[in-house]
Amino acid sequence: MKKIIRYTLIFSLAFFAAVGCKDIDTLNLNDPGRNGLLATGSDLFKVLDAGYASWWQGVHGPAPAIALSVAADALTLGREEFGALRMSAEPRKAYNNRIAEAEEYKQIAEGPWYGCLSAAASANDVMAAMKEGISIDKGGPQDESALAAAHFLRGVSWGYLGLLFDRGLMVDEDDAPNEKASFSDYRTMIGAAVGELEEAITIAEALGPDFIHTSFHGLALDAGQFSQLCHSYAARFLAQWPRTMEENEDVDWAAVQAHAEQGLQWDFAPMADGGLWQSYQQYAFAETGGDPFWARVDQRLVAALDRNQPTRYPEVEALGEDPLPNPTAQSNDQRLASDFVFIPFNSFPAEAGEWHFSHYKHNRNQTAPDFAGDGHSAGPMPAFLSADNELLKAEAMLRQEDNAGAIAVLNAGTRVTRGGLPPFSAGTSGQALEQALLYERAIELLNAAPMGAWFDRRRLAPRLEYTELDALGGLQYGTPAQLPVPARELEVHGEEPYNFGGALDPYGVEAVY
Repeated sequence: MKKIIRYTLIFSLAFFAAVGCKDIDTLNLNDPGRNGLLATGSDLFKVLDAGYASWWQGVHGPAPAIALSVAADALTLGREEFGALRMSAEPRKAYNNRIAEAEEYKQIAEGPWYGCLSAAASANDVMAAMKEGISIDKGGPQDESALAAAHFLRGVSWGYLGLLFDRGLMVDEDDAPNEKASFSDYRTMIGAAVGELEEAITIAEALGPDFIHTSFHGLALDAGQFSQLCHSYAARFLAQWPRTMEENEDVDWAAVQAHAEQGLQWDFAPMADGGLWQSYQQYAFAETGGDPFWARVDQRLVAALDRNQPTRYPEVEALGEDPLPNPTAQSNDQRLASDFVFIPFNSFPAEAGEWHFSHYKHNRNQTAPDFAGDGHSAGPMPAFLSADNELLKAEAMLRQEDNAGAIAVLNAGTRVTRGGLPPFSAGTSGQALEQALLYERAIELLNAAPMGAWFDRRRLAPRLEYTELDALGGLQYGTPAQLPVPARELEVHGEEPYNFGGALDPYGVEAVY
């Protein structure tokens, strides 16, 4: 039996350049059963592959990853590309959520919004088709593998909508076509996402050696690897959803620990192909994307490595401050030498703001090519490291007052093995351990988890004035701590556009109309 369903690809920036001013209702990616034709079992994995590419581009493309990385003072880019210059203004400005804005700037919200909705729609299409009797092997391992992959795709799509936006849309395969869904708050989105990932785990583990997953470019996952990936994403969503330190106290840390203990023991990194599978990393790593003119490491992270460095680059021309006395950082952390490269000159225009200046690029892809390629056409694109999973586990232990457990995880981890820093002794204070976690997440996970620093700074430390920054402190006042539903989507729902951040919303969480 044939079933008309959606077979949608979103190619990040190129997609919205193509649709231009097209009526957004024709892009209604929330309703199952609209575009394309899925008629045979062989189409199931084609639709899934398209959905996975949509999710990847929506979350790992330069918008929003570069824009939100500079907003979090992890990277710095004194240029207009990807909305980075406006998102890194000091003092911070609101994200101006208006249809009349430039397409590239709108992509900060539209890229992940429509990428994740398209991906979830693909998952729904597969599930709906299977209910209509479309099959590969009559309910056998291939059908069940496709079903598990669809639940994972829906889970990570809803999860990133919950991490990024104040509200999201959830539609499943049983919802009536063309009926506009109601918005769900971000906590609801996260809970539903984790439920989808847990369902994917159940299906995959029941299949055991008969399970196979091939929708990530260059990777073939068995049931064990797939389940670990699901557990790690569940831990990420459960730990990183808070927008403030107060909300961070509401995290179910026992659930985070339970998932992390079954999470990744390997680095999740799909392979670049120069087409659908490429990432923001091509603009963040050294010697890629036209170095030295793309993003550099923000001065705040340089100061994290070397506390003698200032947290904000001096504004010599603008304010007449003294120049940076010693641009070469020093650190006991071996990763300063292995993961970063010093560049003696700055390539950003001073008129864009000298606080964008930095003498360091992230060089880990060059010194460890097995870690990452160029983020464009060659090599791995790290998206979730096993080290990230271990740090989530350590944080969950610390939040539950298991300092000994957190110490054991930190001492066995990259802080010691890669950084060469001394192990913690028994009885180390919780405050010292928390600072170590903040540091390790900032340095070890740089450019290995899209927007990770933004998720962490908003929840783990107080907001700060841009003139009084701490290396491991929170977001600057006025930085959006979540994104609004894109104005194009709000127009479909008959709602007025709103912003987050800026002078009227210093914590970045209250809608400003």
